[in-house]
Amino acid sequence: MSDFNQYADKYLETLERPCSLSGETPDFYAEARMRWCKSRLPQIFPIEKVLDFGCGIGGSFQHFVDILGCKTVVGIDPSIESLRHAREQHSALDLQLALPEEFLPKGDLPFAFCNGVFHHIPPEERPQALAYIRSCLKEGGIFAFWENNPWNPVVVHSMSLNEFDCDAQTISPSAAVRMLKAAGFRIQFLDFCFFFPHFAHRLRRLERSLRWLPLGAQYLVVAKK
Repeated sequence: MSDFNQYADKYLETLERPCSLSGETPDFYAEARMRWCKSRLPQIFPIEKVLDFGCGIGGSFQHFVDILGCKTVVGIDPSIESLRHAREQHSALDLQLALPEEFLPKGDLPFAFCNGVFHHIPPEERPQALAYIRSCLKEGGIFAFWENNPWNPVVVHSMSLNEFDCDAQTISPSAAVRMLKAAGFRIQFLDFCFFFPHFAHRLRRLERSLRWLPLGAQYLVVAKK
């Protein structure tokens, strides 16, 4: 598992290289993921508090507030340096940042989110991580599980350009669904997203109609406790 403490100072710079293959920035995708969540789950937003599991330096924090209407973000990450950067860069937001062992789940959160986190977690530790997330959610709470799609060859190539993906063990969409079911979640739907690079951005209006096609750069599994 990558030690993200060593990447905290240059996280965005490192992430920009693989993202550049599409002609977009990391923030473009961070914002688009939130807009996708809002459009697919309009009934649950706005919400008071969200769990960002594997939050890193907080690239999604402002979008939770601006797009989903969240008031408080609970950011959990094993990298203390990443949490320090997140706190410094988003000091104006209402944040609760902690290492996993420091945050005690209370089963009271309506929404949990992760993006590109589980391919960094060794397979034998993934059930424990999912149990932790599930214990944070209230009954009926929603978990938005975003991952890179290994069925897309461009994604596989872009991950090879990313320093902190050197030890990544990708998760296929079908494996993710099985993993979440085994952890006790009820699957609501599976979407595929991000089909078109910037030069073909005019075609992005077709994305919603293509969400069944397993070739998007990322996929989203929405699951319920």
